[in-house]
Amino acid sequence: MRIALYTYNTKPRGGVVHTLALAEALKEQGCSVTVFALGANGERQFFRPVRMETKVFPFAVQQHEAFESRILRYIDTYAEGLSQESLEVFDIHHVQDCISANALHRLMTQGRIPFFVRTVHHLDDFTTPALVDCQNRSVMLPEALITVSEAWQQRLQIDYGRPSSVIHNGVESRFFQSKQDQQALKVKYGLQNRTVYLTIGGIEPRKNTIGTLLAFERVKETIPDAHLLIVGGTTLFDYKYYLEHFHDLLRIMPPSIQEDVQIIGSPDNDTVQELYRLADCYVQTSKKEGWGLALLEAMASRTPIVASTIDVFQEFMRDGYNALLADSEDIPAIAEKMTEAVSEKDRNRLMTINGYETASQYTWARAAEKHIEFYEKRLVSHGRITESR
Repeated sequence: MRIALYTYNTKPRGGVVHTLALAEALKEQGCSVTVFALGANGERQFFRPVRMETKVFPFAVQQHEAFESRILRYIDTYAEGLSQESLEVFDIHHVQDCISANALHRLMTQGRIPFFVRTVHHLDDFTTPALVDCQNRSVMLPEALITVSEAWQQRLQIDYGRPSSVIHNGVESRFFQSKQDQQALKVKYGLQNRTVYLTIGGIEPRKNTIGTLLAFERVKETIPDAHLLIVGGTTLFDYKYYLEHFHDLLRIMPPSIQEDVQIIGSPDNDTVQELYRLADCYVQTSKKEGWGLALLEAMASRTPIVASTIDVFQEFMRDGYNALLADSEDIPAIAEKMTEAVSEKDRNRLMTINGYETASQYTWARAAEKHIEFYEKRLVSHGRITESR
């Protein structure tokens, strides 16, 4: 089976990590896979080495460009780049986001491809008509949909009347195999004698980064050596005002807090793995997620977790069993859970064991098998193969 996967970026965002891991797992199942992507600022390769063919179309970022105009230009750039490719050789065209979905539909109307499918990781809360239409089209135009959680499957059915197949993320095996010494890693990163809280995803509204910061401010009252690592943040979307609000809040906090909030841009693969291992607690108090890939990676790394109570998280986490959960709007409760996660050692040791077992249930090999079954059903319906296995 010849499969083309389409993602929107080359940086280690959740959807991109998902795409590359899925592509490699599909290749291990015997499929021929090519990954297409946009490369912001002229980039031509992904954030890590990959074991399949890739094609990245460079995108020139323009200063002071309106967000809506930039999104539409993303689609134009993607469609133009793909128009020069031999897309007819692929059996399956599978997009992972709204930008590539709109680009693929343009090529489908030109007769370049017969159909395409999409994974909906989550949907954004756009307000401008052009962007709302762009997102709606990306849900309605694919022939079939995959979601990564039951919560989003229900949302697509209720809001769009569209059925979808749930195929969960996997967890890369490297996170389970890590034997790195936590204290040695803390020394390596200059965090010795620190209680380290880690959150991955950058500074974004749906990640509730400001909520995490405010909770951390409270944690510092009882754990003076607490240190907050905020990792990642490369995205196609514009969160300028949220980012400014975050830094405005940080600037008025005491110096002892400012000095212990550390922001790391887009780390490489090895760094991410090491950060999970050195962290005393992984924190993800999101208001919206597609599933929770970083949480599962933290579980595989045997790191205690504090997360929010959103529906998708509760599909695989239970408060007090494999994580500590709090309402994303309840800052005191988040702070209390963050304190518990590093102070109640015996209970948290049991939670990390349960978390490790939870993460082990989700493999990319299993996800790849389910994707192949999904693809075969589409090919049968188009008469491209006679029978799915």
